[in-house]
Amino acid sequence: MADREATISQVFEARAHKYGARAFLKDKPGKVWTDHSWTEISDAAGRLRAGLLSLGVRPGDRVAILSDNCPEWIVVDQAILGLGAIVVPLYTTSGLEETAHVISDSGAKIVAAKGPEMIKKILGLGSSIPEVTAIVAMDRGAQSAPAADATPAIITMASVSGDAPAAIVEGRSDDLATIIYTSGTTGTPKGVMLSHGNILANCEDSLAALTLNAADMTLSHLPIAHSFERTAGYYTVTMAGGTIAFAESLGQIASNLTEVEPTVVLTVPRLLEVIHSRVMRTVEASPPIRQRLFKMALAAGEQAAEYRHRGKPVPPMLALSMALFRRLVFARVRAIFGNRMRYLISGGAPLPTEINRFLSAAEVPIVEGYGLTEAAPVVACNLHNGKTRIGTVGQPLAHIQVETAPDGELLLRGPNIMKGYYKLEADTKEAIDENGWLHTGDIAKIDVEGYISITDRKKEIIVLSGGKNVSPAYVESKLVGDKFISQACVFGDRRKHLAALLVPDYENLAEFLSENQLDPKNSDAMAKSPALKAFLHKRIREINKQLSDVEAIVGFTIIAQPFTQENGELTPSLKVRRKIVQAHFKEQIDAMFGD
Repeated sequence: MADREATISQVFEARAHKYGARAFLKDKPGKVWTDHSWTEISDAAGRLRAGLLSLGVRPGDRVAILSDNCPEWIVVDQAILGLGAIVVPLYTTSGLEETAHVISDSGAKIVAAKGPEMIKKILGLGSSIPEVTAIVAMDRGAQSAPAADATPAIITMASVSGDAPAAIVEGRSDDLATIIYTSGTTGTPKGVMLSHGNILANCEDSLAALTLNAADMTLSHLPIAHSFERTAGYYTVTMAGGTIAFAESLGQIASNLTEVEPTVVLTVPRLLEVIHSRVMRTVEASPPIRQRLFKMALAAGEQAAEYRHRGKPVPPMLALSMALFRRLVFARVRAIFGNRMRYLISGGAPLPTEINRFLSAAEVPIVEGYGLTEAAPVVACNLHNGKTRIGTVGQPLAHIQVETAPDGELLLRGPNIMKGYYKLEADTKEAIDENGWLHTGDIAKIDVEGYISITDRKKEIIVLSGGKNVSPAYVESKLVGDKFISQACVFGDRRKHLAALLVPDYENLAEFLSENQLDPKNSDAMAKSPALKAFLHKRIREINKQLSDVEAIVGFTIIAQPFTQENGELTPSLKVRRKIVQAHFKEQIDAMFGD
């Protein structure tokens, strides 16, 4: 990396100067996609930077952003970073307590928020965020409001932005760029301190691995507040000189994919599971001959994928079959993702093997990656250019060292590793040892070719009362692999056996619900239905055949409402927060164990 591009702001400004009037961002605020040029975003960031200076923001100050993905998020981010200040991203889905903790713990003095609901959310925190002096309203139609007693002033971006852009400050790669609070699956969120150098090192390695360039476009739908989307979907694309299109909403992703035809999309397994489930429902509703054709195509596709994954040519007869199946079967699957897709990157949680094999068979360019916020965040990826091993998360990026501790914990070292946890020296020392190895908390295996397999979370391993260790993540993957189970959370620590909370997949159960006169809109009645319990009990018996005796699910309870981010039971990457779920459903869990 050149000295003149030691910071994220310097990288952005260099690309803005190079690409000028070309589209950098795209959004669809109305019914038409709108382009925002590099020059436009650079100018807006510079003028907001001048405004933040007038509000007293200086290098090292913390400024929080509370907004869904949009061009304004990028403008605010670049304005803050260009001042040498520190960005503290907030999730729009977090509860009031967690939002207050992040703002207060980080010492943010200004919060940029978009939309009346988000502004109301910040105002509602009241005295719990005493250091906040102003709220910058990011939306174009917002109105300024003077400060009341113990209430921050509301200032619009338009009114605070200066007439002329302020230049970016000279910075060093070691300067702190952001504090990202890890939602985690347990405990109070901790602030991960990442420097400009940490993030840019990760961007450079990701750029090299994926060979991204100025012709690439991503469709951004994961929250930019999450390190995966922010580094890989925003900063790395910026470094490449590419274009970022912002999806309208989760519900509009399908249409947005075909409208903008991105070349790169970052996503999480849950979305891919939904797509797979809908494809399979369509197949099952087809005439028998089409079902047989699909099974034949899938079998051939999986065989062909094995050759591709090993970098070997597909045998002539199999290639001939694939030419036919590509046109008759797989074209419809690939069309879901648009016609220009180069990389569909799944991260944030383990991708079920069944989904990976299905997409690979259909020649969808699926890439499973692994990372964690503390590593800025990308650690490894399973490239599809002859270097894919399904069941692993691929090989580490170029400048990341990996090894396993005696207990199997994955250790990392490299220029991307965080500076530490904000104001938590003891936690930092526990996470990063004296030799600079980051202890990830993930249990892993590394094969002779360097492919990493993540088997569990170190601190989430269940120890049964008989002394046997069980991976709840592994058992949960088997449960949600059943098409009639949408979500699962397994318990049993210090107990004789395992039990699970289950959320049924009501879309796939539509026929069963109809046959049993169950109203799909009445989730409470469905959860209490003896017929549904008996049906799922049969499914559990079949799943248990794939598990060892100690892994078998002995009891289960159907819950009426799904786990969500809003109720704190899911992280932003849609992983279950086991301790939160345990607290919310203590009575039902105790009942399964006879307590």
